[in-house]
Amino acid sequence: MNLQAMVDGMSEQWMKERAETQMTLGAMIARLESLPNGVMVPLSNSHSYRGYYSDLSFEPTAPVAAKHLLEECKDSMGACFHGWKGGDYYMHAGVPVWVADRGSCGLKLMAINDDGSLITAEDD
Repeated sequence: MNLQAMVDGMSEQWMKERAETQMTLGAMIARLESLPNGVMVPLSNSHSYRGYYSDLSFEPTAPVAAKHLLEECKDSMGACFHGWKGGDYYMHAGVPVWVADRGSCGLKLMAINDDGSLITAEDD
């Protein structure tokens, strides 16, 4: 086994471990689909997360309609994002989601409440 394959395998395992403790892109899509019309969520502008380039992040913004954020999430599924210091990362349903400004570390997205407010947590 070459060194790159070993590093890739470890990175994949660490991503799975993070996904067990916070919302994933797939869970976020399901949650947004379940929200009633008119709910506003204070997130937008998806990008590769500064803390873990393979993860997805959304910037805290003025609230946007959940249906618009849902479309952005669906557009992110399978899309290629560029890491802060390089590399290409493809997003999928199991990718952990963060709340952070572009180029900054931030908070784990834990849940989206019925009113569109967010539950976040510090990284471990």
